Amino acid sequence: MRLRRAAFATILAASGTPAHAHTVIEGVSGFPGGLLHPLLVPAHALLLLTLGLLAGQQASARRRIILPLFSAALITAIALIAAAVALDTRNALLWLCAVNGVLVALAWPLPPLLPAALIVAGAVALMLDSVPALLSVRDTLMALSGTAFGALAVFTLVVALSARANQPWQMTGRRILGSWAAAGAILVLALRLAK
Repeated sequence: MRLRRAAFATILAASGTPAHAHTVIEGVSGFPGGLLHPLLVPAHALLLLTLGLLAGQQASARRRIILPLFSAALITAIALIAAAVALDTRNALLWLCAVNGVLVALAWPLPPLLPAALIVAGAVALMLDSVPALLSVRDTLMALSGTAFGALAVFTLVVALSARANQPWQMTGRRILGSWAAAGAILVLALRLAK
């Protein structure tokens, strides 16, 4: 069984094509361009929103682990990129948005490992999808560092706001926002897969 899983993982990793992000704002590259990247790419912003909403729904003891876990996943993804790991994660971002949005909308108690796994997968997928089309290793690492800082800032803000939404109307609003995010991700996925 382990051999099958390893073979499947190897085939999946080898079948990926390199993902290169475009410059979001012409003339803004490096750290500032990377910093703005998670805010200006709709799939990235939607993913950070759903991840933050999901993390905000968790108990405070779990939330204390989530931010360091998210940060570690971002750093790990940069290391993977530096090791020349490249996967096409465009659809993965939207699948994660859909799953996270549905879980936020349902507001069911989740086993501790599920939100943690989704948050790690989301951070890694976001970073792998943020590789700039630059020739310089230094510029690429600067842009990825900016993306990591921007993603961490947005994620932290959404988690903090989501965690404070304790009134019944606020919790309902969080669930509605999660369902809208899931619906948007599913619509974009349907359009992509229909091509």
